[in-house]
Amino acid sequence: MGMKWIGGDNGQPQRPAFVRVGHKAVLIDLGALYPNAPHFTGEYNPEGLQIRSVHLGVLTEWGRDEWGAWYGKVTYTITAKDRQEKVTHWVPSWALRPAGDPPGSRR
Repeated sequence: MGMKWIGGDNGQPQRPAFVRVGHKAVLIDLGALYPNAPHFTGEYNPEGLQIRSVHLGVLTEWGRDEWGAWYGKVTYTITAKDRQEKVTHWVPSWALRPAGDPPGSRR
């Protein structure tokens, strides 16, 4: 006799975990996504990564985690003094907003 199964969705229909959206312009708040550690005492370096700002990105897909939170698959460019790198990763929905929205607005 095997282990007893517990929990789960009781066979209820599930919404898709991933939804492709084409290519949508979004703003990603990197300052919120990568906050400084408490009591941070760093030194300014003008050649460093520009992380404490809002960047324009391209959203191509929404994905849900196992508990239902939404994440956007976003490609954007991180800049430093003489360097630019394009990165793509899953970003929590709370750090994203449509590019046409005014600052501070949420959908």
